[in-house]
Order: sequence, then structure tokens, then C-alpha cells
Amino acid sequence: MITTKKRGVKTPEMIESDIVYGFNKIMAKKAPIYHITLTNLNITNPAELRFQLTNKLFNKIFTSYKYSYISLNYLFVIEYPEKVSRGNMMVDNCEVHTHIVLETDLPIENIRYFIEMAFSSTNKKWIDIERIDKRNDKFNFSTYLTKQIKLFTDDNYNYKILN
Repeated sequence: MITTKKRGVKTPEMIESDIVYGFNKIMAKKAPIYHITLTNLNITNPAELRFQLTNKLFNKIFTSYKYSYISLNYLFVIEYPEKVSRGNMMVDNCEVHTHIVLETDLPIENIRYFIEMAFSSTNKKWIDIERIDKRNDKFNFSTYLTKQIKLFTDDNYNYKILN
């Protein structure tokens, strides 16, 4: 069975609950769990970034490893620049960025390869990957993912988890 996000009109509290649910389901898995941050993608619309993450990144990985036993479960949250989340709507940069929680058996090099194929950036540090399943504060990480919850819509997050 595959656990996926249910679409529809949701309140911020419902979105927060959905993100925490997806995060907890991924944290219960056995494979390594990574936190990936993608910035400076030249994308200003959460719906466009969600589409690219789903169709150009995760679907390509699923297709490439369709007949293998590789584990791949993900949750992503798309955020606005920090100035917007603090209430300053007069920003010089409206590019959205994303935080991904990825549970997979794939080596880090393969993950980076797929990200670089799906996106491009002129910034040298646009991909940040860290393993979080060994952290002591890993269960508090969902608080970090939901820090902009009042700004979120249905386009700002998604997850797919194989049970």
C-alpha cells in the first residue's frame, strides 16, 4: 500500500498534521534518512516547484529503479524566503526553496546525480544533504519543517510513502 497526501482545501492545522504524519511514517523506516535543502532554483511559484520535484525528480528515480528493491520514501516542504515568513512582504527575492526528507537505500552520489539532472543552479551551494536518522533531535525535526505553516497551501508539500 502507498501512503500519499490527500488533496483538498485544508486549514493550516490540517496541513501541519499532514506533514507531521508523513514525517513520522518516514522516520519509522529502516533505511538511511536524509534532509536535503535545495535553494537558488530560480522558481517563484510553489506549484511549479512541486511539479518539478514530483515529475522531474522523484518519478525519474522511481522509473530508474522500478525493478529493484531500492527503498524510496519522501516528504517535501516548499518554503518562502525567510523575510516573507517574518512578515516583510517587500522582499528583493521571492524564490521558493524546498526541504526534502528522503528515506532511501540509494547512495548519496546517486541522489545528488538525480537532483542535478532535474534542477540547475548557478550557485555553488544550492544542494545541501545531511543524514538525519542518526541525530539525537531527529523527532523534533518536524517542527523545523512546519515553521512557515501559516503561509502554506496544498501546493507547499507532498509525500509518498510505501508501507
